[in-house]
Amino acid sequence: MAVDARVTNFFKNHITIQHDAFLFSYQDNEHVPATEYWAPAQHLVPLSCGIWLVNEGFPAQVRHLFLSHSAADILCFCQLKPEWLRIPGNVAFAALGLLATAKQAGFLKERFGNAKVHTLFDAELTGGVTDCKIALWLAGKNAAFRIVDDLVQITYRGRKFVIPAAVFSLHRFEQNVSLRSKIRTHKPKSFNSYREFFVNTR
Repeated sequence: MAVDARVTNFFKNHITIQHDAFLFSYQDNEHVPATEYWAPAQHLVPLSCGIWLVNEGFPAQVRHLFLSHSAADILCFCQLKPEWLRIPGNVAFAALGLLATAKQAGFLKERFGNAKVHTLFDAELTGGVTDCKIALWLAGKNAAFRIVDDLVQITYRGRKFVIPAAVFSLHRFEQNVSLRSKIRTHKPKSFNSYREFFVNTR
């Protein structure tokens, strides 16, 4: 796959390339419980409590932390926005797998306490809900989300909120529940994910 050399060089110690496939190991307490697999015709993202984590230097130096469901999306985002790789010690990237958890968010918050959080989750409803969950977990809070017909039903701090699925986003959620996370969400235009954008526009 035609991933730019400056991107693969930045991540080279954290990926294995076999023929045309990229393999990403998700670490959990120094074990390797799962591997993400990305090849031209297949992309398999694990459901894992581990994290694929990349950062150079000391965690306290990191000013920007990028979170995604998959490592492939992170590589594709960096292909589109290589300026984020100019100062290696300034950034960290973490893939959380198909289902992010509060434990993962807590670990990253403790490790990168000085960093602004950016999310690269997909542009559909699943990604929007994950944006909200990350914002809540980083603030030490939680909420329940249900999708009923074309509505997102939210139970938060004993109150119920309803947001139309068509306009649901982290920003809309924060407005409704009076939460200010300062998280920056990144979504590719006209595509569901940065990997999809990369595959269809290269």
